[in-house]
Amino acid sequence: MTEDRFGIVGKVVARTYEVEDVVAEGGFGVVYRAHHKGFRAKVALKCLKIPSDLTEDQRQKFLEQFRSEAEVMFRLSSQIPAIVRPLHVDAFHTADNQLVPFIALEWLEGRTLDAIILRRAEKGRPPLGLDALVRLLTPIAAALEQAHNLQGPLGTLTVIHRDMKPENLFVARLGEGDVAKILDFGISKVKLAAGQLAGRASQTGEAFVAFSPAYAAPEQWAPRRFGQTGRWTDVWGLGITLVEAAKGFEVIGGDHAEMMGTIIDPVRRPTPRTEGVQVSDAVEEVFLKALAVDPRDRYQSIGEFWDGLSLALDLRHEVGTISTRPSAPRPTRAITGSGFDSVMPPAMPPSAAPAAPQVPQVPQVPSLSVGGAATQVAPIARPLPAAAIPPVRAPQGSMSDLKIPLAVDLGARGQLAPSGLGLAPVSLRPRPAPSPLPAYRAPQPPLLKSLGPALSLLALSVALTLLDRAFAGSRGVPLAIGPVRASWIAAGVMVLALFNGFSVIRRSLR
Repeated sequence: MTEDRFGIVGKVVARTYEVEDVVAEGGFGVVYRAHHKGFRAKVALKCLKIPSDLTEDQRQKFLEQFRSEAEVMFRLSSQIPAIVRPLHVDAFHTADNQLVPFIALEWLEGRTLDAIILRRAEKGRPPLGLDALVRLLTPIAAALEQAHNLQGPLGTLTVIHRDMKPENLFVARLGEGDVAKILDFGISKVKLAAGQLAGRASQTGEAFVAFSPAYAAPEQWAPRRFGQTGRWTDVWGLGITLVEAAKGFEVIGGDHAEMMGTIIDPVRRPTPRTEGVQVSDAVEEVFLKALAVDPRDRYQSIGEFWDGLSLALDLRHEVGTISTRPSAPRPTRAITGSGFDSVMPPAMPPSAAPAAPQVPQVPQVPSLSVGGAATQVAPIARPLPAAAIPPVRAPQGSMSDLKIPLAVDLGARGQLAPSGLGLAPVSLRPRPAPSPLPAYRAPQPPLLKSLGPALSLLALSVALTLLDRAFAGSRGVPLAIGPVRASWIAAGVMVLALFNGFSVIRRSLR
């Protein structure tokens, strides 16, 4: 029987939940069955384990982080039925003054996928086939794809789970059928925060590991080598989950060193054939790509992975396609669910991003986490180059009676803007040449206005420096884009700002 770690069985939590029994315990929390006094129905209470040596200020910050993550989960579940719906979030203190954040979730009758795998093995039944798994877990894949491309009033919101594993997939019995749902979508960030607040990083020998080692992607083990997490991280987690369910036994085991060695081994990949599952060449190729060591070689979205797998299994006619990625880039706000980084990666690994068009671009500013969500700074508007504005050509023939509506209006920034709203048509009849105006010399702009570009560059350098320090303080490693550190970029921008400023001042003194 699972131990009542927090000593709340038989007690009322938050004046609402009568705790009845312990259901399960994992590495980060304990799940209780409770009775909701208001709804008169069963609910699941998930109580999170956090270090006991936090200061009062750290406890409050941790609780606020937990609430922010629960808010993300609530927003997701309201739009995606395959995500378990939260009902309440709060915290209580145990008799020994231990802070215990908890989240109340809808109660579902059924089992987690890892329990199903274990039960089939205990009864001597063969593991679930890949065909059955794809049919069962297609709602899971579709939910992940939707969470990665969640549409909102401010653009596309990206929420990444980062802890996909059989334990976090629940197969609920609803009516006559089984429905798969995702658990823990949005609370692993606070697991990571707990380790950081306690001063422990997952890179050390005495690590507080904020992810599940047996299901962690290479970039979670070695971010300096493989880059940051992203949509491709959930591709890895779902791929490993499928292989384990099809095998009927854990795929990656041993101590942490052995697990990491297996995960980043470029020769022996944990694909179905490697684990003894008989699959076609096409299916094996899909898993080789989904479980590639380098994230740049992996599927960049769950939709691409799942659609490729259903096609290889000849199930496209049953499960359809789930990819929802837009064909054109859209403004993006990015936050991660399970353990999301304080600085989000771009939509693709940097080296895998498509080549940008030959138009002046503004450097992308990483998104910053504020109150559980990360907001990406919008690029500064730039005027279109002259070559991008097509010339207006008049049709052949007499122009004396030709009138056309004004097609474009060149705004103050020189950008093309729709016009013609309530504007009179423009006549192209030749007009008398205006009398020449006396030549004049334009006054020099004020010094402060001339220094505007230099001051902007200086501000960007300071922002990058602060961002790098904040990232290093929270993650323990400096912020880098591939091999290039943000501090190097900040130094280069600072030099450019100083050179530009000195040039302006020297011209003004002439």
